[in-house]
Amino acid sequence: MLIKIKLSGVRVYLGLMALTIFGCVAIGPQAQLGESIRWYTGESGRVDDSRARRLLERSAQDGNALSVMWLARVYSTGRMTFSADKPRALRLAESVIGDIEMMANQGDSEAMLLMGTAFAEGLGKEVNLELAVSWYRKAAEKNNTLALHNLGNAYASGTGAPQNDELAARWWLRAAHKGDAIPALRLGTVYEQGKGVDKDFDEAIYWYSESARRGNRTAAAALERLSVQN
Repeated sequence: MLIKIKLSGVRVYLGLMALTIFGCVAIGPQAQLGESIRWYTGESGRVDDSRARRLLERSAQDGNALSVMWLARVYSTGRMTFSADKPRALRLAESVIGDIEMMANQGDSEAMLLMGTAFAEGLGKEVNLELAVSWYRKAAEKNNTLALHNLGNAYASGTGAPQNDELAARWWLRAAHKGDAIPALRLGTVYEQGKGVDKDFDEAIYWYSESARRGNRTAAAALERLSVQN
């Protein structure tokens, strides 16, 4: 779709996917979804679940498959200020899982992440934790932030992968370097405890600070606790 604007007698045609004029920005569902995810993780500089939710809901209005599957993801367990609603999550997932699987098989990293979620949480697929990790790994190889994050979780808990604290820390480190607040918090914890890494209070403080700077209250409390202890 094109927008026609007349400026001093000259007609200018601009695509909706990339309209930026006089401070007005119009972006398509894919770009809105990307922005939503960045506010959700903290990659935009700070976690803002309310803003992430608004962007996600807008991105799903036209039935964009990735956005609809993301809605299923947030309704599944209650993320991004959404209340948990598993039946709704299942209905949404079942409506788009075929498209998501096709996109994942074609190499789309966000679809790969969502296939991991599908197998991890039973969204359009039977629960299979090993397949969930397999899809997370494929997405992580394309540097998908939440896939890096989730691989760290899998190794930390031994869910769908052998329990390995060192590998958990490695995957969280990659996600945290991209700005994901939760892996940064977890790195603070593992460096404080020496779990999978050498104990290092300076590193712990650094990663707690990175997470707190993005709005994580648990990390802020950990920083306060360490300052009292020292």
